Amino acid sequence: MNLILRTCGTVVGSALMVAAMVATPSAKDAYPADTVTLIVPYAAGGAGDTVGRIVASELGKRFAATFVVENVGGGGGSIGAERAARAAADGSTLLLAGNAIITTAPHLASVGFDPLRDLTAVANVSEAPRVLVASKTLPVKTFEEFVAYGKKHPGELNYGTVGVGSTGHIATVDMLRAIGVDANHIPYPGAAQVVQAVLSGDIEFMLDAAAIAQVKQDAVTPLAVPGNERLSELPDVPTLAELGYASIRGTGLQMVMAPAATPADVLGALEAALKNASESAEFNDLLSRAGVKARFMGRNELNQALSQEYQHYETLLADMGLKK
Repeated sequence: MNLILRTCGTVVGSALMVAAMVATPSAKDAYPADTVTLIVPYAAGGAGDTVGRIVASELGKRFAATFVVENVGGGGGSIGAERAARAAADGSTLLLAGNAIITTAPHLASVGFDPLRDLTAVANVSEAPRVLVASKTLPVKTFEEFVAYGKKHPGELNYGTVGVGSTGHIATVDMLRAIGVDANHIPYPGAAQVVQAVLSGDIEFMLDAAAIAQVKQDAVTPLAVPGNERLSELPDVPTLAELGYASIRGTGLQMVMAPAATPADVLGALEAALKNASESAEFNDLLSRAGVKARFMGRNELNQALSQEYQHYETLLADMGLKK
């Protein structure tokens, strides 16, 4: 692997060139471009960046093309996403996008592109888990007790996130509305400060991946995890779906997108490659080390899910007074 540093206008991008070498060229599938840029709309070094590099490496093993990761940060991911949306639709440009870039960011600020019209899904590759935890100072042990306490003490519970309009803030409001509990939002500079506030009892609960370590240390009370599957790290913590709240969103997805007019055969080949990757133990292990888990979703299902989520958050953010 070779590390390439690029300057793109005012954006300094760190790029990882992936060219997985095999014994014979015939071992790789043909691809319509010699070099493919996978835009990662985040700064280098974070979980999203790591997922992008894992994906690029995997695609580089399967196709006769060089896959290059280009970091284009800024605008909460929207700058990189816009660049991908405006790129040539010939398979030479792909985007690794978190679902928030597609379904919530356009409602919070003008982004310069239409995420549902200018981009199309290739496949979802990973999911970042969150866990709902309560401070040990709160007299609850289960999710049901938490809901009952919240309804009995409306407006008395406080929760923390990394900021107004953050994915954690939106996910928590989404959950609170579904369970009928009124609570107060306290924004903090970072996840570490939110965790510390829960530990000290300054706030009563949080919904974030950052709390997983504290659950393992028995420093907080785990109540539930969003989604349909229990976390392997926390096998005894029930899912919100099990508890009767399957409609509550709250997990962060990472997906590969492409310019909307990219040929269907190219999209199909990439989708198939990522599906095969999702069934690989090595791919799953690499994602697990990055703090996420593999979750494959094909492009048709993903496009439909993104459309539904986009509409859902449009209404929710308007109700929260955050819609632009």
